[in-house]
Amino acid sequence: MTSSKAALWATWIEETLLEDIHTPDQPDPVPFLTTVEGKLTTTDALDRYRYGKNDGEYLYLIYLADDPITNTSDITPVYVGESRNIGSRIYQHYKKIDEALPIEDWEDDGSWGSFSKYDHIAAVREAADSQLYVWIFDVESLDTCPYGAATYRQELEAKLIGLIYAHPEFRPTMTNREFVPNRVLHEIGKAGREWLTTDPTMASTADSPPQDEINTAQYSKADLWDQWLKTHVYPDLMDESTADPIPLFATDNRLQVELTDAGRLKRTAMIDKRIRAEGRKCIHSDGVKDNGYEGLIYLMYQLADLDSSDHPQIIPRYIGKAEAYGKKNELSANFKGIAIGSQATRSFARWGDGDYWHVGELSMALFEDDSRKVAWASELFEQGTHRLKDQVYLWTRAWNQDQHTSPYGYHAYLAEVEPQLISVAHVAYPNRLLNKSDVPDDAPIKSSEFTFEGA
Repeated sequence: MTSSKAALWATWIEETLLEDIHTPDQPDPVPFLTTVEGKLTTTDALDRYRYGKNDGEYLYLIYLADDPITNTSDITPVYVGESRNIGSRIYQHYKKIDEALPIEDWEDDGSWGSFSKYDHIAAVREAADSQLYVWIFDVESLDTCPYGAATYRQELEAKLIGLIYAHPEFRPTMTNREFVPNRVLHEIGKAGREWLTTDPTMASTADSPPQDEINTAQYSKADLWDQWLKTHVYPDLMDESTADPIPLFATDNRLQVELTDAGRLKRTAMIDKRIRAEGRKCIHSDGVKDNGYEGLIYLMYQLADLDSSDHPQIIPRYIGKAEAYGKKNELSANFKGIAIGSQATRSFARWGDGDYWHVGELSMALFEDDSRKVAWASELFEQGTHRLKDQVYLWTRAWNQDQHTSPYGYHAYLAEVEPQLISVAHVAYPNRLLNKSDVPDDAPIKSSEFTFEGA
């Protein structure tokens, strides 16, 4: 695969949306909103279009378009979403947009998210020369996928947003808040309505070819996961200078996890050292460094086949990220302690022992009847104890898209690569991965009932 992201986006739109627009028996393009007797409402065409589309695998795109619509350059994406009940979801969007009008009444209340995605859509509609359109697509009918690999609706949404944000020209009018770099959200929050005329600060990757050419017709998604591990994780396990694999928790020789003075699970000193070292690549005491490091990517995993002459098998348990940029403040609260050299680990790049961070939530599932990490507790610990079933490791690195690649071989910002990694790891290990977000509805983590008796 040698196409740029711009070419991938153009090809996908040509083979899906434009094909519907140019097919006589399809209703596209379908106008979104109209005004009747001074009141905003959905168009009759949209009401017919969305009617009956319930309990399906739907992706939808809200877009602007020049008339006549002949090629991809006539399409300007505004919002990408997914839903199993598309009729209700589109109507909810209309109601929220109506509440955001008139846009002249919008005032910044000083909180992050004050300029919401609905304020943003309303402002785009007001500023545009053309009207908004809605396209609804049944993902189960998908013949062509971005990057060439099979996809499900949650993953498709993330992939498309990633392709769109590679184009700086789309960013002012693109209103999604998920799968978007925190830096962009931070800048939107500061600019408010002025964002529509603000020049994006993040570099374009639209025309960049893949760093690693990967033939997705030849490799399955499980293969892509394994190839990514071989490029990014296995070298650290084989290199004695990296100290990997690093156990996440401090344990005795029976894998009983030690507890802190506060009664929380205790991390190893080595993983604390790693998190601080990688975090400092991204931030300094005054804020975020301008050096291409966006934050940390991390993989909680276990090992099998430890006696393998080649390399042990990595069993992914959880994949996530911690962005250095915050949404309201430039420096994320997850990195403040690392930035000032504090020994406190309440947030700690999301692996802190506070009530709303991974180790803290897991501790609460074990000892305090908290439900948020019950699945982790059930899968990782012996019932009724704080003794691990098997050793648990954490791999984490500061992510720089000039140095690292997505599982499809492309430059990818941190918020973009996370769902891509989750999707390929899910296919490879559907019964082991503990991520609940960005996996399909039939993922075992969503359909199984996890129970755990606290320690």
